[in-house]
Amino acid sequence: MSAPLPWQTTQWNAISGARATGRLHHALLAAGPPGIGKATFLAALTAWLLCEAPRGEEPCGECRGCQQHAAGSHPDCIVLSPDYQSRPVLGAYPGQRCQYEPRRKPSGIISVEQVRELGERLHASAHYGGFKLAVLLPADALNTAAANALLKLLEEPPDNTLFLLLSQRLARLPATVRSRCQMLRFNTPPLAQARAALSRTGPEADLALELAGGAPLRAQELLVQDIAAVWKAVCTGLGALLDGKADPLRLSRDWLKLPQEALDAALYGWLRQALRRAGGDRQSGNARGLPSLARLRAFGHELEDFLRLREHPLVKDLALQRLLQPLWAGTEPAT
Repeated sequence: MSAPLPWQTTQWNAISGARATGRLHHALLAAGPPGIGKATFLAALTAWLLCEAPRGEEPCGECRGCQQHAAGSHPDCIVLSPDYQSRPVLGAYPGQRCQYEPRRKPSGIISVEQVRELGERLHASAHYGGFKLAVLLPADALNTAAANALLKLLEEPPDNTLFLLLSQRLARLPATVRSRCQMLRFNTPPLAQARAALSRTGPEADLALELAGGAPLRAQELLVQDIAAVWKAVCTGLGALLDGKADPLRLSRDWLKLPQEALDAALYGWLRQALRRAGGDRQSGNARGLPSLARLRAFGHELEDFLRLREHPLVKDLALQRLLQPLWAGTEPAT
């Protein structure tokens, strides 16, 4: 599906109207949960703004600006991200000079060096007389020093500069930065639109949407990772763990072979259902055989730690074993 997506027309029309009347804010902040197309929206907006001969609200695809943008070489577009090599959109744009330093692993932050280099480039004149675009994917990745450096640019923006920021966790973005931006809020679409965005229909698609929190782009990724099989493996494994028929070591070794995003979604989905059942939600099933709320809460805390520690294969294995300890039959969570 091309952007703007069907559930993004309100935000797109607001930007289009502001551009037509010359009232486009110098900093736009796209905020909302993951998997609903915010990055796709900003990518489409970037293409439209860089086009020298747009056809209405669409880029022509043929002009100098469109050709350079498609090649990731437009001189008036700078894209900041922690790891430029795994950027979800605008992947054709290379990393900045300071990102080419050898690293043991990809960075998880946007550094102050990146923002300073951004400032140097933005203070130069636009090559083609149009907008100079600075796209941050995501702005949540700014560390404290980088956020302070960006704030100075937002307070005194260079001429003809437009900042496009993406945020999935607004609480991580300093209030001072948020206050300098025009907020574009995105929500999960209605169920009918979400279903229409998926490549398939039926129970598996509905399961993917449920585990993705209604976010269709994330649900589509889960379908590609065979979420139905992963969900079955997680539910069966946790059931055996609770019955004393499996242990954390064996389960963790089996689950390390599963696709990571699908495993994360299945674990969170199981926990949500278990908490609802423990709270008396009959639609989520009978609470008989479930662990206590204390065990479920301990499992939830370990799940948060697992998501932070999963990048290293050895640490991931140990974190997964620790995650399963609170549910292991015959054990009690620490108090």
